[in-house]
Formats: sequence, structure tokens, C-alpha cells
Amino acid sequence: MTISDRTRELHSRAITVDGHNDSIIQRLADGESMDLTVRDERYHFDIPRALEGGLTCSYFMLGGSKLQQTMELFDGAWALAQEHPEQVVYATCVADIQRAKAEGKMAIVAMLESGTCLNESLATLRNLYRLGLRVLNLTHGEGGEGTTQIEPSIFDYTTPIAREAARRGPGLTDFGREVIAECNRLGIIVDLAHANDASFYEAVELSSTPPIFSHGAVFAQSPHWRGLTDDQLRELADAGGVIGIAFHPKFIDRDAPSMKRLIDSFEYVIDLVGPDHVGFGADYDGMGSNVPIPPSIDRLPEFTEALVARGFDDETVLKVLGGNFMRVMEEVIG
Repeated sequence: MTISDRTRELHSRAITVDGHNDSIIQRLADGESMDLTVRDERYHFDIPRALEGGLTCSYFMLGGSKLQQTMELFDGAWALAQEHPEQVVYATCVADIQRAKAEGKMAIVAMLESGTCLNESLATLRNLYRLGLRVLNLTHGEGGEGTTQIEPSIFDYTTPIAREAARRGPGLTDFGREVIAECNRLGIIVDLAHANDASFYEAVELSSTPPIFSHGAVFAQSPHWRGLTDDQLRELADAGGVIGIAFHPKFIDRDAPSMKRLIDSFEYVIDLVGPDHVGFGADYDGMGSNVPIPPSIDRLPEFTEALVARGFDDETVLKVLGGNFMRVMEEVIG
């Protein structure tokens, strides 16, 4: 794809923020080094290609259901920043991300993809905050005892009727409610990706700071449980939050995913709730054998070019590329 001069200028000016990345845990799962500064095109993402693609910051999945694995992932992320300070910033505040942009480095923001690893301990949450945790996905779909929601989430295509029924089901556990309150107090962004519909609505109502939906889809574009309905998008926007639309092909279109269909999802959200509540959560290295659109992080400018070609103004493009996530971080993390 040819990248226009306008796109190059916009892309270079933007603080680009990816709402979700699975590259560190995928390396750990594969028995590979967690050193993402090594270029490895078997994966969607590494630091050299991220810098080539103009990415400023990414929320890295550093834990889920198991606390020991979480500790290993945090250790890997810390080592990455400490051993490669010329390329990587371990970001715990907005100023760190701004510094990464100014210095041409990559900022890592620590994210949990499930509160299950907390083992129903707010003390563990506080200690992870001290280690740099700044985004917490309430659940990776788990439900029941020891988790943050009463019933597990479903991951498949579905119907509007099923979605309407699901919002009336049981929502958060008592611990889930406590986690939201403690995240609000500490300055951790509450992430609702993977939450079931009842938990989503309850969490939006309970959170005193803007939540996000870090990586998912638009239900009207692809009828998947991981897609937000129009009503959910309005609720999220009313709370000041942001949806990160994933580059996962099955979320983009059930039958014929393409860059055009990806941009259709962004346009849909902007038409519905305005330009302040949508970004991207690529989910690189988190979708198995599926090929993302765009297929690797070095090709991120192609996404920017597609936004520009669709006719979005400069301000809107900058918000989508990272400005909206930065706004939430400024409000919640500081």
C-alpha cells in the first residue's frame, strides 16, 4: 500500500497507543525468550518492527489466571526495559509515554487480562500496582468462585436476542465489585474486554473512572459476543470510556475480513457516539493462526492510511491512533 505524505506526517506526529498485546506471554508459552528487542517475523510483533511502524505505546498482557505466571511475565517486562533502555520504557504514568515518544522509544504499560490471578486478594492487586500494573481486565472469560464475575463469558457468534437476554443475567461477584473500587482508588484502568454482558453493565455503573474495552469488536459489524452492541457503546461513551477495536479477522467480518471492513467498524462507532471513544487494540500475537489486518506491527501506517482515505479529519485520526486512550490514562493513571 502506498502511504501518502499526509499520512506519514500524521502518523509521525501521533502518540500511537495499542490497547492490547499478547507478545510477551506468547513467547513464554512457546518457550522462547521474552526479549522482544530481537526481530522475529514468526510473530506479529517485536520492538524493532514496532519502532519501524511508529508505535509509541502498547498495553502488554502480563498475567491472567495464574499468579506465578503473572510474576514471570512482570519479571520479563521489567528485564526488557532494564536491559534495553535505549529502546524500551516501562511506563507507569502518562509522562513516561510522552518521554518514549520524544525519545523514539517503545512504552510498555502493564496489563492483567484477568483478575483471577489475584486469588481474591486486594493486597495482591496493590502489590501488582507497585510493580507497575496500570490496566486490569476484570476477566478473561472465567466465572464462578475465585473470579470477578458469577457466570463465565461466551466466545462465539450469536444473535441480538441472546445479547438482550444476557444483560439480565448475574453480573459481578462481590470480589469483582471490590476490585473495581480498589482500581478506582489506586489509579488502575478498569478493562471490560471479555466480561459477560451483565458484568459489563454493572461495571460501567460502578466505576467512578472511565473504563475501557481494550480489544474487541462492533456487534453490528460482526455478530460476536466479543463485540459491543450499540447500547453498550453508548454506555461506554457516556462513562468517558474507549473501545479498542481489534485487528482480529473474525472480529472484523465473519465472512470477508478486510481493511475496508476494519475501517467500517471505526466509522460505525464514530457515527454512533462521536470520535472520542474509539481506538485500536490490535491483539497481536493473541489470535493463534488467524492473520491480523494489518498483518504485523511494522505495517501500522497502512491502518492510518486507510483512516485518512476514508475521509476522517486530522484530529479524528490522531484520537483513534492513541489520543483517546491517552485521555483516559491522563484521567485515571496521571
